Amino acid sequence: MTDDHRAPYARAAGPRRRHRPAAVAAACAALVGAGVVAAPSAVAEPECLGPSHDLDGDRVPDAVVGAPGGTGRPGTVEVRLTGDGEPRTVVLRGPVGFGTAVAQLRSYEQEGDDRFCSQLVVGSPEETVFGMPHAGAVYLYAYDSTVGAFVLRERITADSESVLGTPQAGARFGAALASASYPEETIDPKPQLLWVGSPGHDAANAPDSGRVTSFVVGATDTTTRGGEVFDLADLGVRGSAAAGAALGSSLSVRGQVMAAGAPGMRVAGKAGAGGVALWFAPPGDPGGLPPEPGTQHPPVLVHQALARVPGEAEAGDRFGAAVHLFPVAGDPQVVDLAVGSPGEDLGPDVDAGMVSVGRVHPGLTQPLLTFRSRHQDSPGEAGTAEDGDLFGSAVSVAFLRGAWRVVVGSPGEDVGSVRDAGMVQALGTGQGWTQDSPAVPGGAEAGDRMGATLGADPEVVPGRAPDVGVPGENAATGAVLTGLLAEGSVVRLDLGAAPGARYGRAIAP
Repeated sequence: MTDDHRAPYARAAGPRRRHRPAAVAAACAALVGAGVVAAPSAVAEPECLGPSHDLDGDRVPDAVVGAPGGTGRPGTVEVRLTGDGEPRTVVLRGPVGFGTAVAQLRSYEQEGDDRFCSQLVVGSPEETVFGMPHAGAVYLYAYDSTVGAFVLRERITADSESVLGTPQAGARFGAALASASYPEETIDPKPQLLWVGSPGHDAANAPDSGRVTSFVVGATDTTTRGGEVFDLADLGVRGSAAAGAALGSSLSVRGQVMAAGAPGMRVAGKAGAGGVALWFAPPGDPGGLPPEPGTQHPPVLVHQALARVPGEAEAGDRFGAAVHLFPVAGDPQVVDLAVGSPGEDLGPDVDAGMVSVGRVHPGLTQPLLTFRSRHQDSPGEAGTAEDGDLFGSAVSVAFLRGAWRVVVGSPGEDVGSVRDAGMVQALGTGQGWTQDSPAVPGGAEAGDRMGATLGADPEVVPGRAPDVGVPGENAATGAVLTGLLAEGSVVRLDLGAAPGARYGRAIAP
């Protein structure tokens, strides 16, 4: 069953920050179908029973797929609600680029805020804001079970209340999104920070240096608060070194750590060598409200050519094009960081790609421990490094063979003579999959770009395997593979609805 919500735009109760031009209101009108409804009766449990991404409140995470369209084709977001055993699909529609990024956000503040335990967040980075093209916007929705629809709570831009910044043409606010996630039955939940990437943001003397913005949206109103902005200048990277860095192209949050990729950053004069910025929250406040000044570890910049990170920083490596933080068993303070460098050259193989994995310990004076690097020519890995494989374009994790394994997408992988069909593999297992692998539906075709995106968040449901995006499937109609990395599962291929829509360009959880 599919519900397509396109009724007039409606806001949940709460003060309006400022008057919006009529054109903006008209643009919002196509995005959601639901009216203003009364909040459900308060309950006497200060907890969130379901895990993050449980959007409909049945204690099972719901899959979200973005299809941002392109060349004039509008974007959509498909939400697959599990519906307590009666699944259905809801489609939200927006302008071109709507659905480039998808995430969830917790706004729970007090008893009765259950519908704000996990809300849908959609990035629309190509959107025009006050006449500035590609300035970008972010949409926050809450699911209302009484009407069976998503209610638009707020449209957030770089100048919304408590968002520190102003819209810029080409900034692409909302190109990446991240927020801390939690398992089910979280006691005493709190509002969490939403992190928003603007990789096209211009800093002084550094065009397209990028920016990361954070803020909280509470349950009692629809205005943001507690906003901060993070630039490469915070880490001493300015001017030509920061120009084109595109900070905020990728984001990941885990525990006390937030990672933001800057794949275009110059390192030792090498354009596009890339880097990753790490910010830390103080102990006891993972991902929550911004800490008091002086209570957190200073931010850290990670790139190749550091003593603890193997590999030479080279032009075009794009270290940080993909980032993923994942837990370490037995120590909630420590996390592992996987970083994709899809532009890495391996000998004569141009853009073959590489992935670096290292441990981050915020409690240490030097929070970075030793990293290790893997590529398709590393012993025990699937495939062979070749020109244009783009290994590391997407990174995630899956629980395989009794341990967390880093999963890597290689959307430029050729399958036989079929160009750019794509491949996904699990590091350290020797396992790799294409659409020509046994029990994988679809068949490898030129330009499918399987593995261009990966879903999954291990804190949602332990052991959950990532869905795999195939955004080039069938003339960029796009598709998503479900169950590929879940041991013993039947693999399913879900196709998008329209050629050129790029269904699977974003996946959550």
